[in-house]
Amino acid sequence: MKKLLSLCVILSTVLMAKGQTGAVSGDGYQVFRYPNGTISSEGVLKNGKPEGFWKSYYVTGIKKSEGKYSNFQLDSVWVFFDQAGDTLEKINYLFGKRNGYSFKYGKDPAEGLFVQSRELYAGDRKEGLAYFYYPDGKIQQTLAYNEGKKEGLSKEFDRDGKVITIFEYNNDYLISRERINRIDANGLRQGVWKDFYPGGSVKTEKNFRDDLLHGYFKEYDIRGVLVMTMLYDSGSIVKSEVEDQSDIEIENRYDENNRLVYSGPFRNKVPVGVHREYNADGKVTNGFVYNDNGLLISEGIVDEAGRFNGKWKDLYPDGKTQAEGQYTESRRSGLWKFYNPEGKLEQTGSYNNGRPDGLWKWYYNNGAILREEEYFQGQRDGEYTEYSADGKIIAQGVYTDGEKNGPWKYDSGDNTEEGNYIVGLRDGLWKSYYPDGTLRFKGNYVQGNPDGTLTYYHENGRVREEQFYRMGIRQRTWKKYDEDGMQIMMITFRDDVEISINGVRIQLPESDVKLIK
Repeated sequence: MKKLLSLCVILSTVLMAKGQTGAVSGDGYQVFRYPNGTISSEGVLKNGKPEGFWKSYYVTGIKKSEGKYSNFQLDSVWVFFDQAGDTLEKINYLFGKRNGYSFKYGKDPAEGLFVQSRELYAGDRKEGLAYFYYPDGKIQQTLAYNEGKKEGLSKEFDRDGKVITIFEYNNDYLISRERINRIDANGLRQGVWKDFYPGGSVKTEKNFRDDLLHGYFKEYDIRGVLVMTMLYDSGSIVKSEVEDQSDIEIENRYDENNRLVYSGPFRNKVPVGVHREYNADGKVTNGFVYNDNGLLISEGIVDEAGRFNGKWKDLYPDGKTQAEGQYTESRRSGLWKFYNPEGKLEQTGSYNNGRPDGLWKWYYNNGAILREEEYFQGQRDGEYTEYSADGKIIAQGVYTDGEKNGPWKYDSGDNTEEGNYIVGLRDGLWKSYYPDGTLRFKGNYVQGNPDGTLTYYHENGRVREEQFYRMGIRQRTWKKYDEDGMQIMMITFRDDVEISINGVRIQLPESDVKLIK
């Protein structure tokens, strides 16, 4: 869309210039045409600038875009079409910025045209839940945003509508990933399964082993209150409890000198909530946190004010360690380690005042490093390196204040790419290479836009294609060559519009205007 806005600015200049030369006869409704007579664009000019409803068309006569200008800024709903006339995208604008829902569309052989995604914008930044869909209209994924960054819980769904992965983000950073509702290669349910109310809260939580209930079954009301638990062993009920909201009893234990050494709440003799151990001076030395069905979920010091301090451990339902580290005044501090449900180390890193700080590492199940990244005050800042499962570097560069900066290099195996970023945008010379080191591509970028000559090469080193851009806008003559160096195609562009192919003129003359890409 940055390109679209740039095109609009260019158009304004062109229109005003043409008004001065008499190519455009004043303000009011204007129609521009291709050489074959079909309309290229139409709409109202006010003070030489587009105002109100405008349309643009392909040379075939198929509509390309339509929408409204207000004070020469994109306003209300803009719709973009492909050359078959099918909708590509619908974007809501306010004062030239995306505000409201933006829809992207795709085509499926069986389902036809379908909504691929629905994203909410506020002030050109993503906000709230974004939805991504399968061709049949079922939700594939949701992503939660706050001020343009991923924040909170996001979900992935299978084609039957079951949630299969729950993601938790903080400031665009993935802090946890829980795989649920999974079926193994033999079609048997395994691990944790969850059902949800329409509003998204958990309705039931089950544990399966080889398609048999095994472990705790939990049922919640729509408020998130646990109402029933059942314990299964290989499909058979071992114990059933109804959460009847019976009174909590506080049990205190004392030593031979009548000093308090242990205190904690129980419901029907089942430990719930926070339990504390005390030393001879009455200081809390350790604590235990139980859920409503008596499972120990965390272990560490919780003072009388409810603040977490000192060493801490979070546990999976089966008792395996999920995370371990330290709290200071209820904020994570120092080194923390995170483990997957199989007990494998998944992530390590340090916190400062509750925010990631310093070097963080992610690991494959075999212990090999997946990625290393540096943080400062909760944002990526410093070196970033990502590895393949066999230890090969596949991405490497530097972040500054959460944005890519300076030289970066990527290696996908069959393609190596390197170049420079400034504040998250490509800027300067970029190159890519074939696996044997032969140059595949080189070109320059300015603020994320290709600028100047971009050259692509065959594996034998000969030029495959030459392109020319001016700040992301296609210009001049593009050329394509075969592997022997023979020119096979020539396309000429003016302001992103095809003017001729192999010398045959097909597009706008000098006096015409292209409104929207």
